[in-house]
Amino acid sequence: MYRQEIIYDPVTRDFAMYLDGELVGFARTYEEAEETLNSLVYELLHGGYLRRKAA
Repeated sequence: MYRQEIIYDPVTRDFAMYLDGELVGFARTYEEAEETLNSLVYELLHGGYLRRKAA
């Protein structure tokens, strides 16, 4: 399963979104970040995408 993390940055007042330790984007609210990460994981699991690590 994928490890999701949402970390608030008080300087920028954004929420950084991480998937398996890799930054995937920023959101304005915690709820927006959570929804975005959940959608991304759903697409990865059901959308037929291949998961590759950069060499």
